[in-house]
Amino acid sequence: MLDQLTLTHEEAVERAKNLATQIKPRFKITEELRHQPQETIQDFIDSGLIRTVVPKRWGGYELGFNTLFRTGVEVAKADPSAGWVYTLLLVHTWMLAYFSEEAQRDVWEVNPDATIATTFNPFSKNEMFSAEGGYQLSGQWGFSSGVDHCDWVLIQGNIDLNQDGEAKEIVAMLVPKSDFKIQKTWKTIAQRGTGSNTILLENVFIPKYRTIDLVAWCQRGEGSDKRTNTSFLYSHPLFAGMLSCLVSTILGASIGAYELWRDSIKNKVSLTSTKVADYTHQQIRVAEVSASLAAAEALMEKIVERLDSGDPIDTYEKLRIRRNYAYITKLCNKAVRMIVDSSGAGSMYESSPLQRYWRDVQGSSMHFTLNMDWVGEMFGKAELGISLNPKDTLIS
Repeated sequence: MLDQLTLTHEEAVERAKNLATQIKPRFKITEELRHQPQETIQDFIDSGLIRTVVPKRWGGYELGFNTLFRTGVEVAKADPSAGWVYTLLLVHTWMLAYFSEEAQRDVWEVNPDATIATTFNPFSKNEMFSAEGGYQLSGQWGFSSGVDHCDWVLIQGNIDLNQDGEAKEIVAMLVPKSDFKIQKTWKTIAQRGTGSNTILLENVFIPKYRTIDLVAWCQRGEGSDKRTNTSFLYSHPLFAGMLSCLVSTILGASIGAYELWRDSIKNKVSLTSTKVADYTHQQIRVAEVSASLAAAEALMEKIVERLDSGDPIDTYEKLRIRRNYAYITKLCNKAVRMIVDSSGAGSMYESSPLQRYWRDVQGSSMHFTLNMDWVGEMFGKAELGISLNPKDTLIS
């Protein structure tokens, strides 16, 4: 094992603020590249923050979700797409800590700063079958944010599908960079800098020890080997913890948009030579937007406090947390749209950074795991004592 390192929450947030100043000047080049510049990924690593939630026994800091949240907000305020990739790189190391000792050793014994992507979006025509000692896979997986710079990728495997499309097993699999190819499919109007490309596997064998039962993980927070990382940090149902990274980014980007808009109002003059800050309706909009974001932030603080408390999370509590993630996202999306609606036509120029925040928040809020209708229906049923749809809740 590696020597343990020390880092406090406060020190981590300061490092994230320094990161933000390094990243912000790359705002434009990130959009043009359609993925993060290599310099930005290296900055994440050099800051040490890539190890924020890595177990101490592997040379990490083993800090909690509050640190992931607060550092993610700071990075996303500077660049929403950079924040998205940053928080995902962190949360993916948290996910690896649920895998077997042997799988963790494959990654962290070789490189304690290893970068990991994910994709839980297998294409319908993929071929995924059980084989002796593991699984054999061929096909495509989409929406793998930051994969261009990653050493490994975690993918979803729906194994041995029957004629009704039901899988004998649903597992998460750890795949090394040498076993997948990247298809440059990320041509979007939002989140351009996330580089959420498609990966291709051609007749790849995945040993059993590099997999985890996705159903047990999602429903009960169970990993492959409870003997390895015993901290309560690694005991949560997958989506109760994982989605904190996406929502931290959305909130950080929304705060970044608000601060940019608020500061621009102070010195802006209308066509009638009136100070925009003197308009009553603008003053009211500032109050309304800032209150919405303050409410979203308070709700997020409540979530991470719950995650860091060490108390077990049952199905009802998991759905309550997921409801809150979706509602925070809804509050942020509405707040940023209000900002744009109150900014005038000048905000639509490509040279305006505000339209970038708007596009990225809109794109981020469309992530399927944050859909308020879907998540709201599941929570509503649980709240009202109605049986949940097994297909909805199997790996949610």
